[in-house]
Amino acid sequence: MKNQVLTFLTLLIFTAVTFSACDFKEIKSTATTGEMKLAVDENQEPLIKAEVSEFERLNKEAKINLIFAPTNKAIADLINGEVQNIVSSRTFNAEEKQILEKNKTAYKEYPFAIDGIGFIVNPSNPIVRVTSDDLKKILTGETKLWSGIVSQDEEQNKKLKSLAGTANDKIVPFIQRKNSSTYDYVRDSVLKGAEYGANSTVCSTTVQILGFVRDVKGAIGIVSMSWLSKGIQEEIDSTVRPLRVSKIWDTGRQSNFSEFHQGLLANGDYPYRRTVYFISTDQDIKLSTGFTTFLVRTDGQKVVLKNGLVPVSQPVRTIQLN
Repeated sequence: MKNQVLTFLTLLIFTAVTFSACDFKEIKSTATTGEMKLAVDENQEPLIKAEVSEFERLNKEAKINLIFAPTNKAIADLINGEVQNIVSSRTFNAEEKQILEKNKTAYKEYPFAIDGIGFIVNPSNPIVRVTSDDLKKILTGETKLWSGIVSQDEEQNKKLKSLAGTANDKIVPFIQRKNSSTYDYVRDSVLKGAEYGANSTVCSTTVQILGFVRDVKGAIGIVSMSWLSKGIQEEIDSTVRPLRVSKIWDTGRQSNFSEFHQGLLANGDYPYRRTVYFISTDQDIKLSTGFTTFLVRTDGQKVVLKNGLVPVSQPVRTIQLN
């Protein structure tokens, strides 16, 4: 397959926010001062730290106190009224919506970024390309040895065969815990509802997954782009290596192998991507109003772009460099 490298140029357009029958200066003051508690999906910790840092730099009288938690815990806290604002890698499911309706809890969802799910290995591992079927067999435990993966890439096959009989041939999966949206996303989209293999090690945080993959030569881990980004557009952590993935559809059609890259998330070539949301139950104009506006407008979307994710409320243009 011919390698593709994509880079970003953004066309950032001012997004107007209108408040009828209100004085703008008063609104701005209310929306950019005071304190706010924000529960954040652990998958988005690096991105939101960067967003909050920039927001507080621009608004000196604002203070956002961050609480990092697994996705399902953050959502449960919002439903139970323990927090009024969260950042989540998913929206509410049917059961959660029923509870909100029963409690007559009004809420608003603001999509502001596209994130991706990457499958990372130790840089010493010779594997480069996998299909979605390979990933399913690896994560369910059906394929236990790297040398058992056979692809159309003969050079890769040869290198993997050289691992046979060595300690590094054993596949060691490191996965996120059950109350993480990533656990559910991969189980549903990659494993097609099957369960993770008994050989998988459940990790409490993405930091743990990254650490194990750096240390264990036969490891494979699951992380979001937010954690791989170095905070510089398109540059990602080189201490681990994301695999190129080719999705095999239910019809049997196979997509091209796609790099885990910001540009390929933007144009939809990389198959495992999801939207990041700011969700709020605040009904009045508060600090959450100002932070929401910041996230979806130019300054906040620039932070999304810089941190390797894809802006959703500002147009993005990709340029392919061969």
